[in-house]
Order: sequence, then structure tokens, then C-alpha cells
Amino acid sequence: MRLAARENSPAERQRLLTLAVAGAGISGVETAAELAFAMRREAQTHGIAPTEVKVYLLNAQSRLFTEGSAKMAHKLEQALTEAGVTVLHGTKAIRERGGQLHLSTGRSLSVGLCIWSLGLLPNPALRQMGLPLTAHGQLVVDQSYRVAGAPGVYSIGDCARIVDPASGQADRMTCKEATGQAVRLGKVVLADLQGTAAPAHQGYMDFFCVGLGPERAMVWTRKWGLDIILTGKLGWKLRQFTWNIASMIK
Repeated sequence: MRLAARENSPAERQRLLTLAVAGAGISGVETAAELAFAMRREAQTHGIAPTEVKVYLLNAQSRLFTEGSAKMAHKLEQALTEAGVTVLHGTKAIRERGGQLHLSTGRSLSVGLCIWSLGLLPNPALRQMGLPLTAHGQLVVDQSYRVAGAPGVYSIGDCARIVDPASGQADRMTCKEATGQAVRLGKVVLADLQGTAAPAHQGYMDFFCVGLGPERAMVWTRKWGLDIILTGKLGWKLRQFTWNIASMIK
């Protein structure tokens, strides 16, 4: 911002005021919304019109929020647009070099900053441990988090493919799932040590909270076959609550 305020070249000034977030999962959406707000506020302190700030969210998919409903995806994009974020669908970031972000469409963006938010992968060190892995590199575990063929070894979180035995649904790589897995793992280990029946994994209901800047959030869940979307103060309070739980703040 300070450099942009002193820059005489219109093209260079605009580059410095342009941000791209590569990856439009929930982390990418939240990052783009927060930075659009922060950059516009900061621009005013340097005598720059907030409308000069450009924030792009690069989405490889055809719409946002592929984990849930199209209605929620539409509402999220509306909220991002209102916050000053331009969503580019069907677009992947290839590389950034010298302030030029090259895209899969053949286009390039002049950016002052690019933030990569391209999703999660299991730790590649797992491939060196000689343990059974899925095609995506996650450890194979049973319904009580025991690693197949490795007595006394357990795995939860991003490194394990954990499936709800009742629904057949695999857990996603989020703190919501990992927190519940951790609590249950303690009970599993204790049961195994005592020689009693260990609890089996149980998946969570579909429930997503998305922060959209200061005191703005959107919550989506599906219940009884219905899409339920909460916004406004209630949505923000629920998002705050999930942040606190994920951060282990009591």
C-alpha cells in the first residue's frame, strides 16, 4: 500500500493494489473476503480510493462450495462480490513470476501479492513408513482408527482415510472432524489396553461455517433433506464458536 501510494505509473500502481487468492475452497473464500476488507480499509489510510483495490479468487471448479448446495454457492459468490472480490471460475493459477500470475486459461494477472490456498494433502512422509496407504496417500484404518496390519498403531486427521461404518461416508480434512476423532481415539486406546470393546467412528452431519470478513459469516447445513442457510449475526456467532473450538479456546 505504501509503495502504491508513491507510485506514479498507473499500471504499476494497479499491480501493487491487486491481490489473487489461488484456490477457492473454504480457506480461499475466507482469505479473499478478509483481505478485501483489510486492504480497502488500509487503502484509505494512504489516500487511496478503496475501489482501486482488486481482489481475485481463482476457482478451478465451475462454482463455489462443491461440498454443498448450489444455492449456498450462489449466496457465497454474492457476498464476495459485495465485499469487492471477483471470482474467476474454471481458472487455475500455474505460477507467479515477477509480479505476473500465469493462469490455466492463458491469461495472466499483474499482482502485488498471490496467496496459495490449494487444498490439503496427507504428509508425503507417510510413503516412507511402509504402512498401507490409499491411492491418495492416506493411511488405511479400521472403524476404530487402527492402522491395518500394524498392531498398536493408530491414525486420525489428514493422514488417515476414516469412513463412517454406518453411512460409508469418508471424513473430510477439517478441524471439525479431527477434533471429534481425537476425543474418540483416547477412548479407543483405553478400550484396547483394557481388552474391552472399542467405540467405532461416527461421522458428523454436513455443517459448514464460512467467515466473510469482520462480523460476517454464512452457515450451511442439510437436515431432513433441506438446505438450511444462516447469515447475519447468528451466522457470525456460529462461526466464532467454531473458530474457538478449532483453536481449543474454552
